[in-house]
Amino acid sequence: MHGITDLTPTLSLYEAEDSADLRILLITGGWQVRRSFSQMGIQTGDRVRVLRRAPFGGPVMVDNQGSHVAIGKQLAEKVRVEILS
Repeated sequence: MHGITDLTPTLSLYEAEDSADLRILLITGGWQVRRSFSQMGIQTGDRVRVLRRAPFGGPVMVDNQGSHVAIGKQLAEKVRVEILS
């Protein structure tokens, strides 16, 4: 058990299932990526919910405090989240 510090699994926003309640842990990428999320009103620590995922690599529709935002695959893959129970 030595070396295990965090039992909460993390995944990218794009990997999250429909209707999953999530907390944003980390937004990776440069200032342009962080600016894009800031303009959408999404930042580290926010609780979001996946509403639906478009098929074939399409965007993820997310509910962030009542606002519905579509996030493209490339941006969604830059967001690390944890699943809230």
